[in-house]
Amino acid sequence: MARFHGHGDKVAYFFIAVGVYLLLRAFAEAKVSSLTVELLYVSIAISLLTSNVPRVVDVPLHLAYPLRCVELFSFLLAIAAFFLLCARRFLL
Repeated sequence: MARFHGHGDKVAYFFIAVGVYLLLRAFAEAKVSSLTVELLYVSIAISLLTSNVPRVVDVPLHLAYPLRCVELFSFLLAIAAFFLLCARRFLL
């Protein structure tokens, strides 16, 4: 039976593309930019990928909880890196 691809799947594919772009950008700028910026890009990309890939690909049930944990950890890491960048920008 064919699966209906609605607008939710299109949005998920867009966020997957943004996540892949951020990963490629982080690896391309690894020697040029600071470690905090790289951490921000990678953690946002991982959070986007782990939250949107299960929407378009059937993931085994035993992997759902670990993916959710990785998503939350990378999201919190992105928030911490963002606050660190803001603090460094405004305090220095």
